[in-house]
Amino acid sequence: MTSTTKGLKSSFDLAMERLASKGDVIVQLSQEQKDALATVGAKSKAAIAEIEIMYGKKLAEARRAGDKEKVAKLEETMREEIARIRDRETAERQKIR
Repeated sequence: MTSTTKGLKSSFDLAMERLASKGDVIVQLSQEQKDALATVGAKSKAAIAEIEIMYGKKLAEARRAGDKEKVAKLEETMREEIARIRDRETAERQKIR
């Protein structure tokens, strides 16, 4: 390192210092935890994609039929199911950490 870059820190280092100064604990994850988190994320993405495909077909049919009430109901149900999947993912991630 040259004398001009010796004191420079990366934005990551600066962010970590800020977190530490606020008293936030920074936890290092094991490789098993990282793998488990990746698996949980992949499963959630797959479940959401499945819901979007399933409801996408139903929504397309309802739109073609011009049934606005059914479209609204299907959209709401789809949002609720996706929210439930994301909530479950968040809970699983918390358990892993």
